[in-house]
Amino acid sequence: MALPEFPRARLYASNNYNERPTAMPISAIVLHATVGEAGPSLAWLSNPESFVSVHYLIDRDGTIYQMVSESLRAWHAGPSFYNGLSDWNNFSVGIEMVNRNDGVDTYEPEMVEACRQLCIYLVKKYAIQPNVIVTHAMISGAITGKSDPKGFPLKEFIMSLAAQIPNEVRLAAWRTLGIDYNPDAMLQKKAREWGLGRPVTNELRVSVNGVRWAYQGFEGGIVACVEGDWQNVRKMDWIG
Repeated sequence: MALPEFPRARLYASNNYNERPTAMPISAIVLHATVGEAGPSLAWLSNPESFVSVHYLIDRDGTIYQMVSESLRAWHAGPSFYNGLSDWNNFSVGIEMVNRNDGVDTYEPEMVEACRQLCIYLVKKYAIQPNVIVTHAMISGAITGKSDPKGFPLKEFIMSLAAQIPNEVRLAAWRTLGIDYNPDAMLQKKAREWGLGRPVTNELRVSVNGVRWAYQGFEGGIVACVEGDWQNVRKMDWIG
């Protein structure tokens, strides 16, 4: 691998890989936490005695390192089974984020944003569906007890991708979260028209007397409508 595939990445090559199975395209992303800091983690993931590796590693400051070509099978998932699929190394891209994985260490905003941009690139390149952007814990926790990336807000992360990826993938992202897709981000559009300032919540859902409402909070108030009735958004004050 002469150059990183993701333009922002730096090359830190590992020889811990093998070929992907024939006719098994990339279709998933697995998110991990390193447990250690970037330097020792990069060294371990490139040590031939470790028998582990990953495609990308993201440092706390948002620096992205590519260690294995996306076309090759990195050794990051280990024994894995989820959603009827096993051996996730065969068809996934692995991303490590520098974090102690103790549930206390925070995921730095710079690192999360770098991960978001990397995932957008991968989603567009391989037409990856949001329900296969998963954590190591989801695919290996029941088998090996893996818990990483502990404390990472996966659902919010997937929602944050939705506005920046193609419409068909955006639709799948909302459906993955059990939410009726808001095609034109009408809540945010109306909030801008009404001068309500910055959003202070994600777009959320609540059932009232059996009717599902979509709503979102902004500095100057709340905008809401019956889910799916995007042309009839109304404004409400925080109090009253």
